[in-house]
This record gives sequence, C-alpha cells and structure tokens, in this order.
Amino acid sequence: MQKKGWNVQRFFESVGLSLVWAALGVVLLFVATLAFDALHPMRIRQMIEEGNIAAGILLGALTIGVAIIIAQAIS
Repeated sequence: MQKKGWNVQRFFESVGLSLVWAALGVVLLFVATLAFDALHPMRIRQMIEEGNIAAGILLGALTIGVAIIIAQAIS
C-alpha cells in the first residue's frame, strides 16, 4: 500500500530525467546550428559579427525552428 502525498524519490528521478532531456536538447540544438553553418554557402556567424541584421534573424529563426522540433521529439 502506497502512502498518499509527496514522494521524494520519484520527484528527484523526474528532475534528473528532465535535466538529461534538457541537456540532450541543448546538444542537438548546438549540433544543428553548427551543421547549418557548415552547410550554408555563406558564413552566417561572420556576417553577424559584421553587423548583418538579416543574418542574425536567419540564425534566430533556425534556432527557434529546430528548438520546436526537438521539444516535440523529446516530449
């Protein structure tokens, strides 16, 4: 018979799994951004450093899009 109420062990297992999935999501997002930068004919990061706002918007849109896909795949 289980007690009703707060289960500390289950809480920490859930938090641990959440942290693992979050770390996996961050790594996948980083890899996707590097892959885009490597495969794109223009050097997006260099263009951003030079002040190109459109390149920054492009990289931001890519980051948001990939983050949404990763979040749906993980959940």
